[in-house]
Amino acid sequence: MPAMVREDAADGAENTGPPGCDGIGSCIREGSSVNPPRESYETGCDRESTMTNAGIQHAEIWLRGNIRPVAWLALFVAVVAGGLIAAVSMGASKPLYWLLVATFCGIAGGSVGMLAWVAARPRLERKGDFLQIRLSPTSVQQVPLEAVECFFQGSNPIARSGEPTCGDHAAFRVNTLVMRLAERAADISSCPTFTPWGTWDDGYVIFDGRWCEPLSADLARSLSRRLLDAKRSLSAGQSAAGVGA
Repeated sequence: MPAMVREDAADGAENTGPPGCDGIGSCIREGSSVNPPRESYETGCDRESTMTNAGIQHAEIWLRGNIRPVAWLALFVAVVAGGLIAAVSMGASKPLYWLLVATFCGIAGGSVGMLAWVAARPRLERKGDFLQIRLSPTSVQQVPLEAVECFFQGSNPIARSGEPTCGDHAAFRVNTLVMRLAERAADISSCPTFTPWGTWDDGYVIFDGRWCEPLSADLARSLSRRLLDAKRSLSAGQSAAGVGA
């Protein structure tokens, strides 16, 4: 599991090692009434799906994406395009030059627009009894609600270049959101990701704060409350279905 520090919202202290369960952001204990155990999970990390057993359902966004990193690329492309247009305008322009500049602007603008759309897509959504995790531009993974234990805020050390590094050599720390999975969900404990967006290893799904909405301890607590409410709703629905049967 990557280097990770848990941010304790109560007193601001940083604790290393596996996180415990405390406060409103506490982990839902296995076997509780809102988290019924299962022997296995049907949704694995080797498959992509946007449907639940109940069919297509409305998605509830829990964590939004972020286009800020793409804004710098858009600015660079705009400067280059402006320079090319100015150069062609001031020189003895030929139709071929204008065609080349127009082609470049069209391709570059379309590419930036596509990147912005991909980066802005939600990182975490709820659809029915599942959470949809988007840590790759090309795939979405589903995790059963009952396989998720809790959310908490963390941070990862990074070098000046933006690459992950050891804590002693860190130039900065980037906020992260950590989603912990139940130990019994061994088939979804790890999954390939697009590393700049986050990692998914050893039962921890880590969302990098540079590629999602601003992270905070309040957001982590809010997600833990939503998770608890969703599990209670799921448990109530299952109980009602059992009574009706």
